[in-house]
Amino acid sequence: MEDDELRREQIERLLREAYVYQMRNDLLRAEERCKQLLELDANNAEALELLGDIQERTGRIEEAVQSFRKARDLSAVDSPRYASAERKYAAALLKQQGISASDLPVEPASPLLAIAASIVFPGLAQWLMNDRAKGAVLVLLWIGLLLLMAFSSWGVRNLEQGGGAFLGLASIMASVYIISLIDAYQTAKRGGVRRKPKSGWEV
Repeated sequence: MEDDELRREQIERLLREAYVYQMRNDLLRAEERCKQLLELDANNAEALELLGDIQERTGRIEEAVQSFRKARDLSAVDSPRYASAERKYAAALLKQQGISASDLPVEPASPLLAIAASIVFPGLAQWLMNDRAKGAVLVLLWIGLLLLMAFSSWGVRNLEQGGGAFLGLASIMASVYIISLIDAYQTAKRGGVRRKPKSGWEV
């Protein structure tokens, strides 16, 4: 039991030292620590991923691919470590084949998700599809109409006076809403693309 505790402490120390050396750009010593750690625990996914980072930085892409793959395979599928190692493994594979991420075709936007974003808030889909100018205009216009509806004499207060101005304002809001939906769908259908790496929120 005492031997296990000493071994665990040694592994933690080696991992800390490897990270410190990596941050200092002393990649030789960082790699030495990773390899010493892996002699104690060959299935340490964190050390394998760090070793892959070092190998990639020193131009040994084939070795990095293997290290990232092992780190991924040794990690639970639903863990952050798996996602991190999988992303690095894929990037290293592309680099190994001489392909840059910027060379890949840009993924088109989904019309259904564009409509869903527009339902949530007019202009949101355009913003997420990087049509920022149009998205900003629609968002600001919708906010302005909401404020008029809530606080002006043309909005809900006008219902007490017959509701003529209220109906006019409501029809303008409906038009903006429909225009936003149609435009979002058509932009996505035309192959409206994301020009930036995905953050997880895009349509």
